[in-house]
Amino acid sequence: MQGLFYGQAGFLALFGLWAIFRDWMRWRDVFHPTMFCVPQCLFLYAWLPIYGATSDEFEFVSRAGYWDELAKFQLVANVMCVALILGIWRGGRHARKASAPILQQNPNAILAVGVAFGSLGALTWLVGIINVGGFAAAYGHAYGGGWDDSGYIREAAQFGFVATPLIILSRRHGGMQPRHWILVLVFLTPLLLQGLLGARRGPTFLALVGLAGSYILVFRPRIPFVVAAIGAASVGVLLLWLVANRDAIYLGSEEKLDGSVSTMLENWSGNEYLFSSAIVRYVEATDDTFGGRRIFAHMSARIVPHSLWPTKYTDVVSELGLNIDLTRGAGIPVDRIATITGWDIAVGAAPSFVGDFCLEFGCFAPLAIFAVGFLYGRLWKLSRSDPRVQPAYVLLAALSIYLLTQTIEAWMFRALLFGLPALIILRFVARTTPMRAPSRYRQSA
Repeated sequence: MQGLFYGQAGFLALFGLWAIFRDWMRWRDVFHPTMFCVPQCLFLYAWLPIYGATSDEFEFVSRAGYWDELAKFQLVANVMCVALILGIWRGGRHARKASAPILQQNPNAILAVGVAFGSLGALTWLVGIINVGGFAAAYGHAYGGGWDDSGYIREAAQFGFVATPLIILSRRHGGMQPRHWILVLVFLTPLLLQGLLGARRGPTFLALVGLAGSYILVFRPRIPFVVAAIGAASVGVLLLWLVANRDAIYLGSEEKLDGSVSTMLENWSGNEYLFSSAIVRYVEATDDTFGGRRIFAHMSARIVPHSLWPTKYTDVVSELGLNIDLTRGAGIPVDRIATITGWDIAVGAAPSFVGDFCLEFGCFAPLAIFAVGFLYGRLWKLSRSDPRVQPAYVLLAALSIYLLTQTIEAWMFRALLFGLPALIILRFVARTTPMRAPSRYRQSA
């Protein structure tokens, strides 16, 4: 079984690399979904298990249930990763033509919407900073940041992530001027500070990928594959370094920033691969899956502000007949999982997509992740011909880190909160007739 495990992990690595090579040679697009989804899959389900099994075989293999369970889970991971890639390819095959080209849009209106989103994000971020006593109080300790009791205000502080693609899209014909770059930098400042001073992977990834994706999709510069690969690898190393040195990163810190990335990878109780394998063993032993009800409960309860319905999570769970706690670990029953695996999962750990999809959809998990891949492929295809789709696609591309490394809930809530408004507003703005658009755009049309 040991050889079978390594053979399957090796197959996934080769298939993933071939998929990247295939799509690069075909499209030459660094923001094709394969380019940012597959590397995350390979890190989680090829490199991470091989590293674990070779660096501390006893600890890693025993937590995974020994070689037979490890080989069984690796097969599940391979099926899920391949289903995601096939979904991307299927979704990217055909798409209808754009119904309203960029020449009919009003760039000033798009810019105004972007500035409105960015200003709202900066304002809510300042509210959170004031609530905790100021900038020094917010970032003067490890894992710092602002706070507000309202989840909507906490999430709105990231609206600079929505403003960036809108501002850059509005400059499609005139190019980015220094004042536009200043606007983008100001609106992204809350995310960058939260990511770099708060040592958080999500905001850092959103800011960097959102900025790069917006510029590349709109202006389509020719980027050599080597440059793109080095850039992606650098972002990955930065994210791992932030986590490895999280306790030493804060204002006034005199601690050494020498935390090793390998130390973070050997945090076995918080390891995404082992967490996913534990969930799959739990599902296999109990046949306890949710059929989408856990996600529905989380989304429906999260919409209503806590101040208006303090017992919302308990009430919704009870109404749906679920025996879970949505306020802890996205409703994943870690206590019941521990009775199967014999070890406790670290508080705050995320399962990554294989385990989370298997827990939610059981044997239909490959179909569900295929559908997600189809969505990414279709939006990418549409974004190449319809500029109105580009901001929504950039947001979903950046949010892929939540989908693949954390949970469905973390991805879906942010996709609805950030992507849906951008898509709807752009659809509305794009209704501007050619006669109302600036003359230079009518002439171009």
